Order: sequence, then structure tokens, then C-alpha cells
Amino acid sequence: MVILLLTLAGSIYSGQDLFIFGYIVVIVYALRGPVHHNRSWQDLGLKRGFFKDFRRVWYYFGIDALLFQVLPPTLGIAFVFGYYPELLRHITGRLSINFGSLESVSAVGSLLAAALILTLMEEVVFRVTIQERLSWFIGTLPAILFASVIFGLAHVVGTSGSLLVVLTDVAGVAIDGAFFGIIYAKTHNLALTWATHYTADVIGLIALLLIF
Repeated sequence: MVILLLTLAGSIYSGQDLFIFGYIVVIVYALRGPVHHNRSWQDLGLKRGFFKDFRRVWYYFGIDALLFQVLPPTLGIAFVFGYYPELLRHITGRLSINFGSLESVSAVGSLLAAALILTLMEEVVFRVTIQERLSWFIGTLPAILFASVIFGLAHVVGTSGSLLVVLTDVAGVAIDGAFFGIIYAKTHNLALTWATHYTADVIGLIALLLIF
């Protein structure tokens, strides 16, 4: 975790994606349990019962992966206080896609393909490892909040904008992370949090395409 935080701090300072190295270290650390210490793969959220677990948390899935991607609360706040266009430009800039152009369609396809792997990595790092292990010491709710804030900060590396816009973007991503964290805390099912995360990304990108 220390390495992840240091690489994230370096990423925010330099604007480079150094935190990916931290992701890899955390994932290797997580895999050491089942591979070298004979621990159950369920410790990494690998379990059966996807649909059974989904029935327990379907409303969290619906709120975050569907409702909040179509009507993001942070964009609503930005609209009320008059900085909606700036926040929207910041979010689309973070995705490195020229929305509104013909090239954006193929770019979105490539991004969604890459997101299959990236969302899995993020769930292993933030929910399976950081949140789960922190919850042993500080409790589930503080662990969810901490992991969600770090998750939010990792999504603004290399972006630009006013402090208000950046903080609003961090808050929006952290809200998503909190929902992923709640789902994982209730089910300990990596496949379910991964599916929720990826579905949210897909719906969010489709919503941005429709806006432009």
C-alpha cells in the first residue's frame, strides 16, 4: 500500500501514470497468498454464486452502474453552480477521446476493450486488497471510504482544470468506488464488482457520446 501511495503521489506531481507500477506491486502481493501460502482463492473474491450475490445487491448495481452514469450527481451539482461545461471538458479530456468526431467511435471501442483488463486490475487493487485488508484494522466503512478516495485520485493523474473541477471529478469517481466497495463488502465476489465497474464505464461512455 505504501508503494501504491508513493507512486500515486509521484503520478499526481509529475502527471505521469507511475501508479501503474504500484498497481502491479499490489496485485503481485495479493496473488502471493493463494500461490505461496496455500490460502483460498476466495480471499481474492474468486467464488461461485454470481447471480445469487447479484440478487442481494442489484439495487446498488442499478443506482451506480445505470442511474449515476446517465445522471451523474457531480455533473448535476456542477450544472447548478455554473461550471458544468468545464467539468464535462475535464472528464472527456481525462478519457483522451475527441468526443463529437467520427474517430471517437473507434476510440471508444478501443478504450472499452482495454477497460476490461483495467477495471479488473482496479478491483483487485482497491477492493480485494486495499479495502479488504484495511477493513481488518479500521472497519468496513472507513476502509471503503479510504479506498474510494484513493481510487478517485488515481483517475485525475495528468488532467488539468481548476481545483474545484478536479475535486468534483475526484468526488464523482470516489462515489462510484464507494458503490463498488459496498458491493464487495456485502458479497466478496470479485466477478460481481468487476461486472458492475465495467458496466458503469460502458454506460458512462455511451452517455458521453450521446451528449456530444
